[in-house]
Amino acid sequence: MDKQIVSEPLTLTKLALHDWEIIRSIYTDPTLMKHIGAVKSEEEIRRNFEKELAEWSLDSTHWLTWIIRETSSGNAIGLISICTRDLGKRTAEVGFIILEAYKGKGYATEALQLIFEFAVDTYGFRKFTAVCSEEHAGSRRVLEKAGMTLDEIVPESTEIDGRLVNDCFYSMDAANRMTKPSDSIH
Repeated sequence: MDKQIVSEPLTLTKLALHDWEIIRSIYTDPTLMKHIGAVKSEEEIRRNFEKELAEWSLDSTHWLTWIIRETSSGNAIGLISICTRDLGKRTAEVGFIILEAYKGKGYATEALQLIFEFAVDTYGFRKFTAVCSEEHAGSRRVLEKAGMTLDEIVPESTEIDGRLVNDCFYSMDAANRMTKPSDSIH
């Protein structure tokens, strides 16, 4: 799976060895991890990074991760991932992290729409899910702008920095996703 997913503003590339520094910087940044979980140790980040470098298929248990870059500058601006959650129902969970300097530019919504299109066309996914903390208003807005619907809020579901936070569970049927013209998948 060496494909790039390209649109005018974004280029998504499958995670590769040379992406270690951007991954390490994301998962050790307290600001980025504030609504996701504890800042991770370098050893834990390395273990997850190595798992995500492995070949991916529908029955994989690890995430399929892309680095999101601005097409015009080539700057890495974050990551986006999918993971099969129910193979029989062709359901995938999506997740994303955008660097602070690039938030508010529509990049996360664009990346989600590109991944939805890719995952439906390439793997036949029929449903997408996502989870974020209730207090992370930015992620909630992105998921809703990308066409996902809030299904449930589970109180005190996840521990982040020693406190329990409410989790918002979102979903979207692939047939109901927002469609936009595909630029290209190489």
